[in-house]
Amino acid sequence: MNSILHIGNIAGVPQELARAQRKLGFKSDVISFDYHPFEYETDLYYPTKLPSSLRYSRYIWASLRYCEKIFNILENSTKYDVFHFHFSSILPFGMDIPIWKMQKKKIIIHHHGSDIRYKGEMQLYSKFADKIFVSTPDILEWSPSAIWMPNPISLDRLLYAGVEHKDETEEIIIVHAPSNRAIKGTEYVIKAVTKLRNEGYKINFVLVENMSHNKAIEYYKKADIIIDWINPKFGIYGMFSIENMAIGKPVICNVKQKFIDMYFKDLPIFNSLPLSLAEDLRILLEDYNLRKELGEKGRKYVEQMHDANKIAKQLIELYKSI
Repeated sequence: MNSILHIGNIAGVPQELARAQRKLGFKSDVISFDYHPFEYETDLYYPTKLPSSLRYSRYIWASLRYCEKIFNILENSTKYDVFHFHFSSILPFGMDIPIWKMQKKKIIIHHHGSDIRYKGEMQLYSKFADKIFVSTPDILEWSPSAIWMPNPISLDRLLYAGVEHKDETEEIIIVHAPSNRAIKGTEYVIKAVTKLRNEGYKINFVLVENMSHNKAIEYYKKADIIIDWINPKFGIYGMFSIENMAIGKPVICNVKQKFIDMYFKDLPIFNSLPLSLAEDLRILLEDYNLRKELGEKGRKYVEQMHDANKIAKQLIELYKSI
Protein backbone atom coordinates (compact mmCIF):
# COMPACT_ATOMS: atom_id res chain seq x y z
CA MET A 1 0.00 0.00 0.00
CA ASN A 2 1.69 3.21 -1.11
CA SER A 3 -0.88 5.46 -2.78
CA ILE A 4 -4.08 7.12 -1.58
CA LEU A 5 -6.75 9.04 -3.45
CA HIS A 6 -8.91 11.31 -1.29
CA ILE A 7 -12.23 11.82 -3.05
CA GLY A 8 -14.19 14.90 -2.03
CA ASN A 9 -13.60 18.44 -0.82
CA ILE A 10 -14.90 18.81 2.74
CA ALA A 11 -13.70 21.61 5.05
CA GLY A 12 -10.11 21.20 3.90
CA VAL A 13 -9.82 17.83 5.67
CA PRO A 14 -8.81 15.76 2.61
CA GLN A 15 -6.13 18.31 1.78
CA GLU A 16 -4.69 18.23 5.30
CA LEU A 17 -4.56 14.43 5.28
CA ALA A 18 -3.01 14.23 1.81
CA ARG A 19 -0.37 16.81 2.69
CA ALA A 20 0.63 14.95 5.86
CA GLN A 21 0.64 11.56 4.13
CA ARG A 22 2.97 12.90 1.46
CA LYS A 23 5.37 13.95 4.22
CA LEU A 24 5.43 10.30 5.26
CA GLY A 25 6.54 9.30 1.77
CA PHE A 26 3.22 8.14 0.33
CA LYS A 27 1.58 9.26 -2.88
CA SER A 28 -1.59 10.99 -1.67
CA ASP A 29 -3.80 13.25 -3.75
CA VAL A 30 -7.19 14.95 -3.57
CA ILE A 31 -9.67 14.76 -6.43
CA SER A 32 -12.62 17.15 -6.54
CA PHE A 33 -15.37 17.82 -9.03
CA ASP A 34 -17.01 21.08 -8.03
CA TYR A 35 -15.85 24.60 -7.24
CA HIS A 36 -15.60 25.21 -3.49
CA PRO A 37 -16.20 28.81 -2.35
CA PHE A 38 -13.38 28.50 0.20
CA GLU A 39 -10.96 27.66 -2.64
CA TYR A 40 -9.25 24.74 -0.95
CA GLU A 41 -6.29 23.33 -2.84
CA THR A 42 -6.89 20.21 -4.91
CA ASP A 43 -4.57 17.98 -6.91
CA LEU A 44 -7.03 16.70 -9.51
CA TYR A 45 -9.93 18.94 -10.50
CA TYR A 46 -12.65 17.82 -12.90
CA PRO A 47 -15.43 20.38 -13.33
CA THR A 48 -18.31 19.32 -15.51
CA LYS A 49 -18.01 19.46 -19.29
CA LEU A 50 -21.74 19.00 -19.77
CA PRO A 51 -23.54 21.72 -21.74
CA SER A 52 -25.66 23.99 -19.55
CA SER A 53 -28.64 23.30 -21.80
CA LEU A 54 -28.99 19.92 -20.08
CA ARG A 55 -29.86 21.58 -16.79
CA TYR A 56 -33.51 21.80 -17.89
CA SER A 57 -33.90 18.31 -16.44
CA ARG A 58 -32.21 17.79 -13.09
CA TYR A 59 -32.55 14.02 -13.48
CA ILE A 60 -30.74 13.94 -16.82
CA TRP A 61 -28.13 16.38 -15.54
CA ALA A 62 -27.52 14.43 -12.34
CA SER A 63 -27.29 11.09 -14.14
CA LEU A 64 -24.78 12.37 -16.67
CA ARG A 65 -22.79 14.15 -13.96
CA TYR A 66 -22.53 10.90 -12.01
CA CYS A 67 -21.19 9.21 -15.14
CA GLU A 68 -18.63 11.98 -15.60
CA LYS A 69 -17.33 11.58 -12.07
CA ILE A 70 -17.11 7.80 -12.33
CA PHE A 71 -15.14 8.16 -15.57
CA ASN A 72 -12.81 10.74 -13.98
CA ILE A 73 -11.98 8.33 -11.17
CA LEU A 74 -11.56 5.39 -13.54
CA GLU A 75 -9.07 7.48 -15.52
CA ASN A 76 -6.88 7.68 -12.43
CA SER A 77 -7.72 4.43 -10.67
CA THR A 78 -4.58 2.51 -11.61
CA LYS A 79 -2.43 5.06 -9.75
CA TYR A 80 -3.95 4.43 -6.32
CA ASP A 81 -4.41 1.54 -3.89
CA VAL A 82 -6.73 3.26 -1.42
CA PHE A 83 -9.89 5.19 -2.25
CA HIS A 84 -10.73 7.43 0.71
CA PHE A 85 -14.20 8.88 0.14
CA HIS A 86 -15.09 12.01 2.11
CA PHE A 87 -18.76 12.71 2.87
CA SER A 88 -20.07 10.06 0.46
CA SER A 89 -19.14 7.94 -2.52
CA ILE A 90 -20.06 9.04 -6.04
CA LEU A 91 -23.41 7.35 -6.66
CA PRO A 92 -26.49 7.53 -4.42
CA PHE A 93 -26.72 4.87 -1.69
CA GLY A 94 -23.11 3.84 -2.34
CA MET A 95 -23.99 2.01 -5.54
CA ASP A 96 -20.52 2.65 -6.96
CA ILE A 97 -18.70 0.96 -4.08
CA PRO A 98 -18.90 -2.54 -5.64
CA ILE A 99 -17.23 -1.11 -8.76
CA TRP A 100 -14.17 -0.06 -6.77
CA LYS A 101 -14.10 -3.32 -4.83
CA MET A 102 -13.99 -5.20 -8.14
CA GLN A 103 -10.87 -3.17 -8.92
CA LYS A 104 -9.31 -4.45 -5.68
CA LYS A 105 -9.27 -1.01 -4.05
CA LYS A 106 -9.22 -0.51 -0.31
CA ILE A 107 -12.38 1.50 0.40
CA ILE A 108 -12.65 4.10 3.13
CA ILE A 109 -15.85 6.02 3.89
CA HIS A 110 -15.28 9.17 5.95
CA HIS A 111 -18.44 10.85 7.25
CA HIS A 112 -18.38 14.57 8.03
CA GLY A 113 -21.87 15.42 9.28
CA SER A 114 -25.00 15.99 7.25
CA ASP A 115 -24.20 13.02 5.02
CA ILE A 116 -25.21 10.67 7.83
CA ARG A 117 -26.60 12.66 10.77
CA TYR A 118 -30.24 11.62 11.46
CA LYS A 119 -30.07 9.20 8.51
CA GLY A 120 -28.02 6.18 9.49
CA GLU A 121 -25.36 4.18 7.69
CA MET A 122 -25.80 3.12 4.08
CA GLN A 123 -26.17 -0.64 3.71
CA LEU A 124 -23.63 -0.82 0.89
CA TYR A 125 -21.10 1.11 2.97
CA SER A 126 -21.54 -1.30 5.87
CA LYS A 127 -21.15 -4.29 3.56
CA PHE A 128 -18.31 -3.23 1.28
CA ALA A 129 -16.29 -0.44 2.94
CA ASP A 130 -13.09 -1.66 4.57
CA LYS A 131 -13.12 1.11 7.17
CA ILE A 132 -15.65 3.79 8.11
CA PHE A 133 -14.52 6.97 9.87
CA VAL A 134 -16.39 9.90 11.38
CA SER A 135 -14.95 13.39 11.80
CA THR A 136 -16.82 14.19 15.04
CA PRO A 137 -17.93 11.71 17.73
CA ASP A 138 -21.60 12.75 17.69
CA ILE A 139 -21.90 10.98 14.32
CA LEU A 140 -21.13 7.65 15.98
CA GLU A 141 -24.78 7.60 17.00
CA TRP A 142 -25.65 6.88 13.36
CA SER A 143 -22.64 4.69 12.57
CA PRO A 144 -21.76 2.88 15.83
CA SER A 145 -19.09 0.65 14.29
CA ALA A 146 -17.19 3.58 12.76
CA ILE A 147 -13.90 4.97 14.05
CA TRP A 148 -13.67 8.57 15.24
CA MET A 149 -10.84 10.26 13.38
CA PRO A 150 -10.26 13.81 14.73
CA ASN A 151 -10.06 16.50 12.08
CA PRO A 152 -6.43 17.28 11.16
CA ILE A 153 -4.52 20.54 11.15
CA SER A 154 -1.06 21.24 9.71
CA LEU A 155 0.56 22.99 12.64
CA ASP A 156 3.45 24.24 10.52
CA ARG A 157 0.95 26.13 8.35
CA LEU A 158 -1.01 27.64 11.25
CA LEU A 159 1.55 29.21 13.54
CA TYR A 160 0.73 30.46 17.03
CA ALA A 161 -0.24 34.14 17.06
CA GLY A 162 -1.97 34.54 20.42
CA VAL A 163 -3.96 37.62 21.42
CA GLU A 164 -2.85 41.21 22.00
CA HIS A 165 -3.48 43.14 25.18
CA LYS A 166 -5.88 46.02 24.53
CA ASP A 167 -6.86 48.93 26.72
CA GLU A 168 -10.40 50.23 27.21
CA THR A 169 -10.18 52.60 24.25
CA GLU A 170 -9.46 49.85 21.72
CA GLU A 171 -12.03 47.70 19.97
CA ILE A 172 -12.14 43.98 20.69
CA ILE A 173 -12.34 42.03 17.44
CA ILE A 174 -14.87 39.19 17.53
CA VAL A 175 -14.87 36.83 14.55
CA HIS A 176 -17.62 34.40 13.56
CA ALA A 177 -17.36 32.38 10.32
CA PRO A 178 -20.54 30.41 9.61
CA SER A 179 -20.61 28.05 6.65
CA ASN A 180 -24.35 27.83 7.34
CA ARG A 181 -25.94 30.49 9.57
CA ALA A 182 -28.84 28.34 10.74
CA ILE A 183 -26.66 25.38 11.67
CA LYS A 184 -24.02 27.49 13.41
CA GLY A 185 -26.53 29.59 15.37
CA THR A 186 -25.47 32.92 13.88
CA GLU A 187 -28.68 34.66 14.95
CA TYR A 188 -27.71 34.12 18.60
CA VAL A 189 -24.24 35.52 17.96
CA ILE A 190 -25.58 38.68 16.33
CA LYS A 191 -28.09 39.23 19.16
CA ALA A 192 -25.41 38.86 21.83
CA VAL A 193 -22.96 41.19 20.09
CA THR A 194 -25.68 43.79 19.47
CA LYS A 195 -26.69 43.69 23.15
CA LEU A 196 -23.13 44.27 24.32
CA ARG A 197 -22.54 47.04 21.81
CA ASN A 198 -25.66 48.78 23.07
CA GLU A 199 -24.23 48.57 26.57
CA GLY A 200 -21.17 50.48 25.40
CA TYR A 201 -18.60 47.76 24.76
CA LYS A 202 -16.22 48.59 21.93
CA ILE A 203 -16.60 45.65 19.56
CA ASN A 204 -15.53 45.16 15.97
CA PHE A 205 -17.70 42.23 14.88
CA VAL A 206 -16.39 40.45 11.78
CA LEU A 207 -18.66 38.00 9.99
CA VAL A 208 -16.42 35.95 7.71
CA GLU A 209 -18.39 34.59 4.76
CA ASN A 210 -18.04 34.07 1.01
CA MET A 211 -14.27 34.25 0.78
CA SER A 212 -11.32 31.93 0.26
CA HIS A 213 -10.00 29.93 3.17
CA ASN A 214 -6.61 31.66 2.96
CA LYS A 215 -8.23 35.09 3.19
CA ALA A 216 -10.41 33.94 6.09
CA ILE A 217 -7.31 32.83 8.01
CA GLU A 218 -5.97 36.38 7.83
CA TYR A 219 -9.10 37.61 9.63
CA TYR A 220 -8.73 34.88 12.25
CA LYS A 221 -5.18 36.00 13.03
CA LYS A 222 -6.42 39.49 13.92
CA ALA A 223 -9.21 38.26 16.21
CA ASP A 224 -9.39 38.69 19.97
CA ILE A 225 -12.34 36.31 20.42
CA ILE A 226 -13.69 33.55 18.18
CA ILE A 227 -17.29 32.32 18.22
CA ASP A 228 -17.99 28.95 16.60
CA TRP A 229 -21.11 26.74 16.83
CA ILE A 230 -23.63 28.04 19.34
CA ASN A 231 -26.54 25.95 18.10
CA PRO A 232 -27.10 23.44 20.97
CA LYS A 233 -28.67 20.93 18.59
CA PHE A 234 -25.18 19.75 17.62
CA GLY A 235 -22.94 20.35 20.62
CA ILE A 236 -19.58 19.82 18.91
CA TYR A 237 -16.68 21.96 17.72
CA GLY A 238 -15.49 22.03 14.11
CA MET A 239 -12.57 22.98 11.92
CA PHE A 240 -13.13 26.67 12.62
CA SER A 241 -12.51 26.08 16.33
CA ILE A 242 -9.53 23.83 15.64
CA GLU A 243 -7.86 26.34 13.33
CA ASN A 244 -8.30 29.15 15.81
CA MET A 245 -7.10 27.15 18.79
CA ALA A 246 -4.02 26.38 16.70
CA ILE A 247 -3.49 30.10 16.12
CA GLY A 248 -3.90 30.74 19.85
CA LYS A 249 -7.31 32.40 19.93
CA PRO A 250 -9.91 31.96 22.69
CA VAL A 251 -12.92 30.10 21.29
CA ILE A 252 -16.53 30.23 22.44
CA CYS A 253 -18.61 27.26 21.34
CA ASN A 254 -21.43 25.03 22.56
CA VAL A 255 -20.07 21.56 23.28
CA LYS A 256 -22.19 18.91 24.97
CA GLN A 257 -20.81 17.79 28.30
CA LYS A 258 -21.13 14.10 27.41
CA PHE A 259 -18.72 14.60 24.50
CA ILE A 260 -16.28 16.48 26.71
CA ASP A 261 -16.37 13.67 29.29
CA MET A 262 -15.98 10.88 26.72
CA TYR A 263 -13.74 12.37 24.03
CA PHE A 264 -12.57 15.94 24.67
CA LYS A 265 -10.66 15.79 27.94
CA ASP A 266 -9.26 19.19 28.97
CA LEU A 267 -10.93 20.94 26.02
CA PRO A 268 -10.00 24.64 26.48
CA ILE A 269 -13.11 26.05 24.82
CA PHE A 270 -15.35 28.54 26.63
CA ASN A 271 -18.59 26.54 26.62
CA SER A 272 -21.67 28.66 26.03
CA LEU A 273 -25.37 28.49 25.20
CA PRO A 274 -27.56 30.87 23.19
CA LEU A 275 -29.16 32.33 26.33
CA SER A 276 -25.85 32.83 28.15
CA LEU A 277 -23.75 33.94 25.18
CA ALA A 278 -23.91 37.67 25.94
CA GLU A 279 -22.80 37.16 29.53
CA ASP A 280 -20.07 34.72 28.52
CA LEU A 281 -18.81 37.18 25.92
CA ARG A 282 -18.82 39.90 28.58
CA ILE A 283 -16.47 37.78 30.71
CA LEU A 284 -13.98 37.40 27.86
CA LEU A 285 -14.29 41.04 26.81
CA GLU A 286 -13.28 42.15 30.30
CA ASP A 287 -10.58 39.58 31.02
CA TYR A 288 -7.50 39.69 28.79
CA ASN A 289 -5.67 37.15 30.95
CA LEU A 290 -8.45 34.61 30.41
CA ARG A 291 -8.36 35.23 26.66
CA LYS A 292 -4.60 34.70 26.67
CA GLU A 293 -4.83 31.57 28.82
CA LEU A 294 -7.49 29.95 26.62
CA GLY A 295 -5.45 30.73 23.52
CA GLU A 296 -2.30 29.16 24.95
CA LYS A 297 -4.15 26.06 26.14
CA GLY A 298 -5.94 25.81 22.80
CA ARG A 299 -2.66 25.54 20.91
CA LYS A 300 -1.44 22.77 23.21
CA TYR A 301 -4.75 20.92 22.88
CA VAL A 302 -4.60 20.99 19.09
CA GLU A 303 -0.99 19.82 19.13
CA GLN A 304 -2.13 16.82 21.15
CA MET A 305 -5.47 16.02 19.46
CA HIS A 306 -5.45 17.39 15.91
CA ASP A 307 -1.87 17.31 14.61
CA ALA A 308 -2.18 16.21 10.97
CA ASN A 309 1.14 14.36 11.12
CA LYS A 310 -0.03 12.15 13.99
CA ILE A 311 -3.40 11.50 12.38
CA ALA A 312 -1.80 10.67 9.03
CA LYS A 313 0.38 8.03 10.70
CA GLN A 314 -2.67 6.55 12.39
CA LEU A 315 -4.50 6.40 9.07
CA ILE A 316 -1.60 4.70 7.32
CA GLU A 317 -1.58 1.96 9.96
CA LEU A 318 -5.33 1.50 9.55
CA TYR A 319 -4.97 1.27 5.77
CA LYS A 320 -2.27 -1.36 6.19
CA SER A 321 -4.48 -3.39 8.52
CA ILE A 322 -7.04 -3.95 5.75
